[in-house]
Amino acid sequence: MKQKLLLILMLVSFYSGVFAQGTRAIKNETIVIKEMNSFLSLSNSETSARIANGTPAVNTNHLKDLISNVHSATYFYSGEAKTYGEQPVKLYTDLGMLNRLDSSITLKQNIEIVTVQITDSSQLNSTIDLSSLSNFPNLKFVYFISSLNTTSENIASHIVNYDKRFNIFYKIDKGDNNQ
Repeated sequence: MKQKLLLILMLVSFYSGVFAQGTRAIKNETIVIKEMNSFLSLSNSETSARIANGTPAVNTNHLKDLISNVHSATYFYSGEAKTYGEQPVKLYTDLGMLNRLDSSITLKQNIEIVTVQITDSSQLNSTIDLSSLSNFPNLKFVYFISSLNTTSENIASHIVNYDKRFNIFYKIDKGDNNQ
């Protein structure tokens, strides 16, 4: 009996970590942010998955392709945009440049994923205004990569002007530890 109870407790604690997601309700809408690796590993056997009611279904194979493979992309750092390829589908920036994307990026038509780097605590505590992404007609994914310890709840608590057409993900990536 004790072994069964211990096994159940272990499974519950494992699955609560695997389903890492944060939510925040704003004006009857819920912002759901999923941890990327957990989402992809749980969705491994499915070709599409829905994050939450009201959000578009995610083609997980396409998402894996976008984050894992080389595609034409625009990089927007320090106020300078550099585009590699003719029709970029990826956009890389940091949280400090997010509010300047709409006026600085001209090739918006094919962007499907925006990857936003969070590199310092002042960025992590600032407002994340997603209205700067509203003029990207094919944008499906917003992917936050933080080099700091944070949670999906913390990221969600700073988001304003949420758009339900975006699926939002995050990952903690502290770089190579030389281990």
